Amino acid sequence: MYYLYMIMTTIIKKIINSNAYFYAVKSARVNGKPRIVSQVYLGTADNIVEMKKQCESSPYIKMKSFEYGRLAALLHVNEELGFVDIVNKHTKKKSIDGLSVGEYLLLDIVGKSHGVLSENGIGEWFKKSAFSFMLDFPHKLSCQNFLNQMSYIDSATMKNIEDDLCRVLVEKGLTPSVLFLDESNWFTYATNYDEESELLQKGYNKKHRKDKNQICVALATNEDNIPFIHETYPGNVHDSEEFSGLIDNIINRLTELNICSEDLVLVFDKGNNSKDNIKQVTSKMNFVGAVKANQAEELLEVPLSSYQFIYESSEDHKIYGYRTKHQFYGTEFTTVITYNEGTYKLQKRTYESNKSKIIENLEDLQRRLESNRGKARSRSSVEKEVADIILKKYRSVVKYEITDALESQKKPHLKFWIDEENENRCEKSFGKNLLFTDKHQWHTKKIVQTYNNKNTIEDDFKLLNDYLLVPVGPMYHHKDENIKVHVFLSIIGLLFYRYLAWETKRYGFSMRKLIEKLSEIRLAIVQVKKSNICEIIMEEMDTKQASLFSFLNLGKFLPS
Repeated sequence: MYYLYMIMTTIIKKIINSNAYFYAVKSARVNGKPRIVSQVYLGTADNIVEMKKQCESSPYIKMKSFEYGRLAALLHVNEELGFVDIVNKHTKKKSIDGLSVGEYLLLDIVGKSHGVLSENGIGEWFKKSAFSFMLDFPHKLSCQNFLNQMSYIDSATMKNIEDDLCRVLVEKGLTPSVLFLDESNWFTYATNYDEESELLQKGYNKKHRKDKNQICVALATNEDNIPFIHETYPGNVHDSEEFSGLIDNIINRLTELNICSEDLVLVFDKGNNSKDNIKQVTSKMNFVGAVKANQAEELLEVPLSSYQFIYESSEDHKIYGYRTKHQFYGTEFTTVITYNEGTYKLQKRTYESNKSKIIENLEDLQRRLESNRGKARSRSSVEKEVADIILKKYRSVVKYEITDALESQKKPHLKFWIDEENENRCEKSFGKNLLFTDKHQWHTKKIVQTYNNKNTIEDDFKLLNDYLLVPVGPMYHHKDENIKVHVFLSIIGLLFYRYLAWETKRYGFSMRKLIEKLSEIRLAIVQVKKSNICEIIMEEMDTKQASLFSFLNLGKFLPS
């Protein structure tokens, strides 16, 4: 099936270094003079002949093919949310080289979503994409121009843009009743600094890049995974330290949207727990959270026979729970200890595997120390190596002792063993999670499902690492203002995709499947046989793709 949209284009030949190359060009009058406004490289004569052979049975000769579906879908979301208009509303500079600040930022988002990971490459990508003939405007898509646009977006402007986008989302029925809050971090490759950065700092990195400076990002999403608020903060600040400011920002955002915070439930990870943080949350809204196993070890002793079946997970794992009341941080909360046999088996398997590796590496170190060959070793160097071998969370189980070298030896002596009591205590926590909440009236199933849905925001952070979307990393910016805008655009890109997923949820696609289906919707520039006329046609789609094309009205972005 073909969907036909006409564009009058001609084929021209260029001689470069005595070789002939062919282009499909579109011309228009600019200031009264005919000018080429866009061109698409077709290849050599041999390339065109080969394409012609492949299309003998068709009334067309395909000259060039482009991805169209995902690009058009992002333009659709922009129209739905009014992103460009909102950006332009909050920026003073209205046009740079024919484009508004909002249009530049939209191109940045779309470019990054197509694998262009720096502003430097967007101009070249633009020339080779369907954008090159879909959009008729003067453009100079240099890296410097994109960086210039960033200078018009400060922290206050980003907040105003986010506020307006959230207002649009609420108007469309996406008012949050639950917010999922989580934090992550990204390292940067920037090495040369024009000025001292507050954001780029050394800290615990989830990719284990201790050698790189990093930034931290907090993100709150609603039940449909759509970003509601974000914050970029220094890489050396612990999540629990940033938590208080995040709560204040969330409350302010809710107030601006006329949403009562008392009607909202916040879900967050145990890394944010502290007496002050819990007190702050409960004074403004309700919550569902989790605590570490060692905060209520007596609850881990409850036999599984006392647990009740709650529900079956999407992975076909049965979830059991034991409900009680327990005091945390000086206050009594409704507490549910959950048990998932699938999680138990996974954690047990992971534990045994890691323990085996630790023992193997310690035995190897032991043999090297017992050998009197090689260089002498200090006690401190052995201490450091042992600390690197034994993962932090296993140090209560794997114990060791290092004694100084004897007179006849060049190396210290290492002894290690398994603390069986601590190992048994550790194993009792496998497959279990300790949840606590001030929603005392909620059914146990609702408490557990609400907390487990926290995985959705963890999925969002995974998507922000996915080059198929709008990734945060790799990051090369070294100015704090540009770093914040870079993260902001990635979050907006995530919002675009999540809104698209919400809009098309009737199809039951995962995010990856939705992107795959859209990416396979392509258009082609073809030559009508026995003529110099070129046309744009949509390539054949399957039923789902055609349905998406129609449902999102993607045809409206085709050139006329």
